[in-house]
Amino acid sequence: MKLKDIAATFSAQIPIIALDVLAPEELTILTYLSEEFLEKLDAPTFFWNIGTSNLERVLIAEDGGIIFQIVPEFKQPANADPLLFIFDFIESYAEKAIFVIGDIHPFIGRGQQYSVEVASKIKNLYHRLKHQGKRVVLLGNNIQLNESLIRLIPYCELPLPTVAQVLEHINSYLGFIGESAAQNDIELVIELSDVKMEELASSLLGLSLEEISDYLRLTTRQKRVAKKIRVNQEFISAAVEYKTRILAQMGIELGKPAEIEFGGLDLLRDWLQKRRRLFTQEARSLNLPRPKGVLLAGPPGTGKSLVAKNIAQILNLPLLQIDIASMLGSLVGESENNVRRALKTAEAIAPCVVWLDEVEKALSGSGDTSGVSQRILGSILTFMSESRAGVFVVATANDVSQLPSELKRKGRFDENFYVALPTETERAAILVKHLARFGCSEINEEYIEAIAQNTDKFSGAELETLAAEAALIAFEDGRPQQVSIADLEAARVTITPLAIQDAARIEIMESWAKTARPASSAMPAKTSTHRAARMRF
Repeated sequence: MKLKDIAATFSAQIPIIALDVLAPEELTILTYLSEEFLEKLDAPTFFWNIGTSNLERVLIAEDGGIIFQIVPEFKQPANADPLLFIFDFIESYAEKAIFVIGDIHPFIGRGQQYSVEVASKIKNLYHRLKHQGKRVVLLGNNIQLNESLIRLIPYCELPLPTVAQVLEHINSYLGFIGESAAQNDIELVIELSDVKMEELASSLLGLSLEEISDYLRLTTRQKRVAKKIRVNQEFISAAVEYKTRILAQMGIELGKPAEIEFGGLDLLRDWLQKRRRLFTQEARSLNLPRPKGVLLAGPPGTGKSLVAKNIAQILNLPLLQIDIASMLGSLVGESENNVRRALKTAEAIAPCVVWLDEVEKALSGSGDTSGVSQRILGSILTFMSESRAGVFVVATANDVSQLPSELKRKGRFDENFYVALPTETERAAILVKHLARFGCSEINEEYIEAIAQNTDKFSGAELETLAAEAALIAFEDGRPQQVSIADLEAARVTITPLAIQDAARIEIMESWAKTARPASSAMPAKTSTHRAARMRF
């Protein structure tokens, strides 16, 4: 059910509905509902929640704001249960009206706060209001109705705004701010072109309209200089920073661009390049299917996190990192609702890349007796199966033995890639990239090849450590940025690769790799007759 269908639903003798909205949008929704119900149902709107002892009528002021008017007839006895009294009052109310009841969903949900008495009251009220002029909206965030009510009460979730809706709201709200500023002899000047205004709207995707209003009020105040407010490029940068803070509170991190390009992994790179155009408007106009995502599994330190960041750059899409562990809550249903809300946010920002790092830790189910991991997995799988918005999921895993079989099976992702330990040629390329970061770009190629040959089973992370240690040795020896073969070898012997320390785990990974697609092709190493001689000091 959609928001615009609520009045029609009430007219069809369905007297109670559940409306799921983000907390910042509650006031906006109350304003919309009161106007809608007055126009289409000729009925006033009343509001009550568990935090107030009063029932209030919702009125719209001349300036479009909202006024709460206390209803004097509502007199709750001191010893009465407020959750039961409000429904008794609704049942006995003699006139046509719409009652918006906020924040009672924990008591009619699936958690420990569930109240049989409250649920029974609502069921009774549902049947008795069918042929009356009274209707009820159950308003809250992350509503999850109990099984006894789920087939009785229709559910509506308010989606996050689209880029067109955000752009319309920005223009409208800036107009309102400009009028208010003018009354104080302050000029608001919009210096952004139409294209830049759309970029501003895109940078705010994933936020509610009320959160966007908060951002515009805050930023116009911060950017005011003397008697002028300039809406310019700085507003776009500020929008990204503001959204980053808001999403971080939900366990969603706006990914930063990769500082360096990943080395090797030619097969994965080619696979991504061939699908890059599928996220363009041209592909969408041709109804070409967008890729769902990839599973990247391999030993720790093989660069899967770096690859995830680079995938967003290759596909030219924003990157969202979802931290499932931070979304785990103590209440039943809270964890999966948090994950579902995060995925809905990603869908609003789409097309984008969603990165689930070390996914096996959250979804393995190890030690989970409540079934939370399984329900979160179900939410993710359902999202990947049903979403058509262009969300490309990148799941990375260090231990495939801990992954649920449902996630590993062919067809769940577009492709399962095994990110193996780098080949000799790839090790050389990785060393060159990391040494260049430390200003060591003029190293003899034979030195690099010699070290690459002698770093079998080293991961990309361990090669980065080797390069950093060699650069440090040269610096301490008074030769900054002049790394020698001796420095590289001295650094190498101090590192024992994890693949040697935990060989059994690597064997399990390599066994699974036979069912996956390799991220790298088998590239022959260069040969040199001088390596052995050069390794003697």
